[in-house]
Amino acid sequence: MTPRVLQPVLALAVLLAALVFCGAGQAATGCASTLLRDWRDGRIDGTYSVECYQSALAQLPEDLRIYSSAESDIKRALLARSKVALSAPAKAQKPTASGGGHGVSPLLVLAIAGAVLAAMGSVFVLVR
Repeated sequence: MTPRVLQPVLALAVLLAALVFCGAGQAATGCASTLLRDWRDGRIDGTYSVECYQSALAQLPEDLRIYSSAESDIKRALLARSKVALSAPAKAQKPTASGGGHGVSPLLVLAIAGAVLAAMGSVFVLVR
């Protein structure tokens, strides 16, 4: 491979790596961000899974934690949801917002990016 041929291959690899990392950012949006969007008016209107409330608390930005009532509002909703779940264990309640939030693992993204970079390095060494 000549340097002229190598440049488009390298540009394509950089573009693919950028798309992989942008996709990882999109995967982070899930149940917790839906719950935080629901809270923006100062109250939580929907009903979410317990895991969703816990995830929202874990991902709560520091400024919202300090300067707003988001943390206490989410904890209050979590407590209410926990009481409902404990009072009726035989009756499964379906949350109004899906609590999945399972996206691409950041570790998987790093592994793929490393493999792409290793492959590009191998091609570069072979061309030399």
